[in-house]
Formats: sequence, structure tokens, C-alpha cells
Amino acid sequence: MTADPLRHFEEEHDVALAALERLERAGEALRGSEPPEPHFAAAREVHGLLCGAVRQHNEDEERALFPVLGEDAPLGPFLEEHEILWRLEADLGGALDRKDRAQVARLAHEIVDLLRTHIRRENDVLFPMARALLGAEGLAIVARRLNLQE
Repeated sequence: MTADPLRHFEEEHDVALAALERLERAGEALRGSEPPEPHFAAAREVHGLLCGAVRQHNEDEERALFPVLGEDAPLGPFLEEHEILWRLEADLGGALDRKDRAQVARLAHEIVDLLRTHIRRENDVLFPMARALLGAEGLAIVARRLNLQE
């Protein structure tokens, strides 16, 4: 794990993006006529990551990065997207429990679209802005809040 908190978040984004590829494939396959079970299993695996590591990542951003940025950054859209993602996660869990092919496929598509866009905006806009606004001292505060070791 890197001591640079923004690099740490970017590395977690890479893991999430790889999982989104699996979820996208599962959702597309569930729209077809092949047996659904392996695709439900793949979607359930990604759902576990969304509810675990991705949720923790979002909570870490809200706990460690966003308060340090304060009013200097436009955080509202990112916070709103976290909330939407959490609702979609819950909906996906229910659809998986019901083995509802159409609903899982639809929710997979929504989650993939939302989270890919969210990650791209964080990597390309928010994190460079945070680097510029916070400097080394501010980033060190974020790293301490995340308990990252140098």
C-alpha cells in the first residue's frame, strides 16, 4: 500500500474497474438465453466487492479526504453518487436473491455506468484538484486519517 493517499485511492479504483468489467459481462450474458447461474455467481461476487471494498473506499474518501478539502472542492456530486451507488447495491442484492435476470442485468448496467463515470471524474478531476489544493502537508493529513504507512 502506498503512503500517497490519492495514489492509494487510484489503486483501489483499478480493482473496482476490473470488477466492473466482470459485472458488465455478467449483465450482458443475463440478457441472453444461456444458463444464468454462472452469471448470477459472477454478479454476486462483484456485489460482494461493491458492498465491501468499494463501500469502504467511499467511506474512506468521505472520512479522510473530503473533510480536508472542505469547501475548496465541489464534493456534492461525489457524495450524491456514493448514495446512489449504495441504493443500487441494495437493489442488486435483492435482485440476485430473487434470481431476477432482467433486474440484475439492468442494475448491473446502471452500476457499471455510474461507477465508471464516478471513478473517471475522481481520477481526472477531483484528485488532481486535491493534489493542487492540499499540497504535501494536506496530503499527509489525509494519509494519517487513512492510517497509511510510509
